[in-house]
Formats: sequence, structure tokens, C-alpha cells
Amino acid sequence: MMELPLVSLPDPLMATRKAPAKKAATKKAAAKKAAKRTLDDVKDVTHAKPRRASKADSLPVAHIPEHLLLGPGDYPERKSYFDYDDSQKAGSVGGKRVHMVMPRSVTLHDYRRREDGLRHHRAMVTIPPKLRENIAKLFGFDDSEGAGSEVALTTAMVALADYAAASLIQDKTLLIVSSPVDEHAEDRKAARVAVRNLGMSKNGKIY
Repeated sequence: MMELPLVSLPDPLMATRKAPAKKAATKKAAAKKAAKRTLDDVKDVTHAKPRRASKADSLPVAHIPEHLLLGPGDYPERKSYFDYDDSQKAGSVGGKRVHMVMPRSVTLHDYRRREDGLRHHRAMVTIPPKLRENIAKLFGFDDSEGAGSEVALTTAMVALADYAAASLIQDKTLLIVSSPVDEHAEDRKAARVAVRNLGMSKNGKIY
């Protein structure tokens, strides 16, 4: 009888142990690859902002009526830009004493020039801390820092100026504005110039 050469066979138990590990590694790699692809897909979807068609797409700028470039409160027949109701006494809202209520929907119009699309009717305005403080108090806050996150202070300031102007015209009242007496005028001027010069030396500009 012919003798066959002996060939060492793998231990069935070892084979059984190793196979799942290799299979698990393959699954893990595939899952990792799939997860990466999924994240990329999500990123693409997240950052892709499909542009919705609107009336502006088919509206030639040169043909836009002038009144649409103005705010809804700018019409000649109006007495003020915003609408006001001053028929009530000051009261409490959320435990705060308030003298003014202005929902977040109250905003200023985004004025832009027909010629180049840039903004206009804008100004660099200095808002004194005292004015900020007084406006904050109208909404029940002790200071402008607390009101800053809840109230659009600039819009409130414009609304108050608009209200005051319309009221003065309607009531035919004369309002005389004067600066407060400054006992430290010279010292204040020197301080202002010193700080302005520092800004020029550090930044090359004073604004």
C-alpha cells in the first residue's frame, strides 16, 4: 500500500477562533468606510443651500418702483415711520417695570441704492452710555449690558426719536436742547485728545 505524505492540517478550533476576528476586522473597516461616506454626504447636504426662486430673480432693478426701495413707514402721507400706541400707563411685564414694548418683528428697512446695490441712509452715530442706560430702563433692565441681548437698542433709539419728532409736530411743541454745563471742559478736551493721539499712533487712524 502506497503511503501518502503527511500534511499538517490547521487546528479546527484555531481556525474557528481566527475566522471571526478576520471577519470582524473586515466588517469594522467596511463600517468605518461607510460611516466616513455618510459623514461626507451629511456635510455636503448641510452646506448645500439650495437657492429658492423668488420674485427678485425676474425683477429688473431698473424697473423697481421707487416706493419699494423705501420702508413701509416712509410714505409721504404718514406722520411717523413706526406705528405707536401710547394710550396705556407703564406696567409690569415678566416682573419688570416697563415703559416701552417693542417686539423683535420691529426692524429698520435695509435701504440700498438702485445704482450699485450698496446700503445708504446710514450714519456713524455716537450713542452715549447714559442714553443706552435710559433706553434699557424703558424695557425694565438696570443697564444696557443686560438689555443688549434682549433689545435692539439702535432700533429702539430710532423709534424713540421718530416718536418724539412726530409728537412735537403734532402737539406743536417747541423742544430746546442744550448741552449740560461742563465744569471740566478743558480737562475733558485734553483727555480726549490724548486718547485720540494714542489711537492714531497705534492704529494709524482714529476711527
